[in-house]
Amino acid sequence: MYNVLLSVAASLAVFALNLLWLKPMAAAIPAIFVFGITLFFLTRRISKILEAEMELIVPLLQARKVDEARTHLDSVRDRYGRWQFLLDGQVAAQMGMIDYLQMKWDDALPRLEKGRWRNWAAILCIALIHHRKGNKEKAYEEFAAAAKSSGTEPMIYMVWVTVLSRDGKRAEALEALAQAKVDMPDNEHIKNLHRTVANKKKINTKQFPQTWYQFFPEDMLKQHMLKGRQQQMAQMPQPRFGGRSAPRR
Repeated sequence: MYNVLLSVAASLAVFALNLLWLKPMAAAIPAIFVFGITLFFLTRRISKILEAEMELIVPLLQARKVDEARTHLDSVRDRYGRWQFLLDGQVAAQMGMIDYLQMKWDDALPRLEKGRWRNWAAILCIALIHHRKGNKEKAYEEFAAAAKSSGTEPMIYMVWVTVLSRDGKRAEALEALAQAKVDMPDNEHIKNLHRTVANKKKINTKQFPQTWYQFFPEDMLKQHMLKGRQQQMAQMPQPRFGGRSAPRR
């Protein structure tokens, strides 16, 4: 990792200079300080560059330019993979998300696993893949892992609780919501979801944020198909009723 190597080089240079008038133990203190500061600023700089590069993926996916999105991710990995620690896993997770959105579960799973570290979205997708494959116990474990990775992300609990409710596990759903209310006591989505489950009502996922469809692409596909049919019906010529359409006598 170039960030680490450059930080070590700066630290050694400071250590060597301080050895001219300080003892080794004393010279090590500013060297360690320089290492930390250098690594922080280098990592921050590369992270900002990567954040800008990753933002370019969204419009490509929205335009359904999947191949271009993959090419861009490969380019990011080639250019910055030796600079940023764990970048390879981050790119793998992004690739896995693209496969996931295309409902290629078998292709997505190993890539998501590779980039799951501190990535709640990747872990949530992993849980849902296991659930779709029928391995529900493994899915429940992964839902809990996603919550541990980011306890203040309401979408984790929206997905988790909805799946538990659909599986008839209302008690477990209420347990998860109790945990969510501790982590996010003022979140309106969590409050509304808790009232729904507690009152034994059906969860209406259409009230959830649009990011719901990131984890349920099949629902997004159904929505698009429904809108397409509605638009097609609206464009069809409608039968006219009244005096003009009546048969002549």
